Amino acid sequence: MKILVTGSDGFVGKHLVDLLRKGKDKVFPLDKNQADITNIQAVKKYLTKIKPGQIYHLAGFASGAGKDKDLIFRVNVQGTINILKVLKEIGKPVKILLASTAYVYGNTPKCASENSKTDAKSFYDKSKLKMEKEAESYLNDNIQIVISRATNHIGPGQKLGFVVPDFCSQIAKAKSGDMILVGNLSSKRDIFDVRDCVRAYKLLMVKGKPGEIYNIGPGRSVSIKEILAKLIRISGKKISYHIDEKRMRPSDIAKNCVNSVKIKKLGWQPKISLEKSLKDSYHYYLTLR
Repeated sequence: MKILVTGSDGFVGKHLVDLLRKGKDKVFPLDKNQADITNIQAVKKYLTKIKPGQIYHLAGFASGAGKDKDLIFRVNVQGTINILKVLKEIGKPVKILLASTAYVYGNTPKCASENSKTDAKSFYDKSKLKMEKEAESYLNDNIQIVISRATNHIGPGQKLGFVVPDFCSQIAKAKSGDMILVGNLSSKRDIFDVRDCVRAYKLLMVKGKPGEIYNIGPGRSVSIKEILAKLIRISGKKISYHIDEKRMRPSDIAKNCVNSVKIKKLGWQPKISLEKSLKDSYHYYLTLR
């Protein structure tokens, strides 16, 4: 089988490609070197050439600062529509996983199920919700669409601009007695390992029911303050921190957590502990000093 992975050069994409290449299927990357998904002619040329039987659509644009609305919607919504339009023209049976986000639920005092009310806050979250809605009209016997809503995933290779790698980078460079700058530490997140996330994606491609949405996450929230404390403990350094108002995000929410019973019934369980994820993330940034 020919498998296409969009966003293959990204944090999650690289881990997914590594996992898929352990099998017998032929994996094709799709990043800007192959085709810009906002350019439908480029997408048509590439997909018509490959005619994949499966597509993991991970490509997207996120802005933690909540800026770049036009670019976010152009990539996340129009880019997805371009892919679906081309697949409809090709007419070959294909199963596609659309990677959305658990942030479409907004603040979740109780872990959200797939039927919970959505309350997208940022442009990114709203773009993913619109992507889901637009995809509905392309769902048919030839185009089988499964949607995932994963919570925060971390691990080696995650770029700066996200809370765990930002902490890791500062701590790795610091000496005992130094102070690092942090943002909001009171938020709680349902954090798990990227390697468990891509296993969930692969499972959904095999067992996920077309037209369905599946939450992915461990179902237990942890505060950012606790994450920071764990990373400092892993480093073995005596480091203090200062809350920097400039690092506060306007769209930050108090708690985001999901109920993942639906995908767990298919056989998925997270295997990698939070401690191992944090250790691997920290050691990755140690090598970059």
